[in-house]
Amino acid sequence: MSVALTYDMDEVMELLKELRGVQADLRRQTNRELRTAAGECAQGLVPVLHAHAANSPTPQARIVAESAKVKSDRLPVVTVGGSRKVGHRGTQAGVLVWGSERGGHNFVAGSGGEYWITPAVRDFQEGPAGGIYMRAVGRIFLDHKIV
Repeated sequence: MSVALTYDMDEVMELLKELRGVQADLRRQTNRELRTAAGECAQGLVPVLHAHAANSPTPQARIVAESAKVKSDRLPVVTVGGSRKVGHRGTQAGVLVWGSERGGHNFVAGSGGEYWITPAVRDFQEGPAGGIYMRAVGRIFLDHKIV
C-alpha cells in the first residue's frame, strides 16, 4: 500500500494541456525535460522524508522511509511503501506505511496523526520544491515559446 499526497500545480497542468497541440517530436522533448525537472525536484524530497521519519513518534517510520523512491513522471512523484521488505522481520513497507504515518493500533503514536510523510511533503513544498520545479517549467515555457 502506498499513500499518495498531492498538491495543486495549475501552471503545470496548463502546460500539459498546451503540449497536446505541439508537434510530436517537440512534445517528446518537452516531456523529457519535464521528467528531468520533476525527478530533480522529487529527489530533494527523499532526504526530507528520511529526516522527518527519524523524528517521528512511530518507530516504524524510520524503516518505512527506506522504501521511498523517485518515480519518473512529468510531475514530482515519490512513492513510499510498496512490496519492499524492511526491518528485521522483513515486513513489506506497504503494510506499515499507513500506521507509520497515521498511528493507531500496533503503533506507538495515537491514531489520526500526520507524523512524518505529510509534514515532510508540506515542508518541502513550502521550501525548495516549488522553486526547483517551477523554474524548470518556466524555462521550458520560454524555450518553446509557449508563453
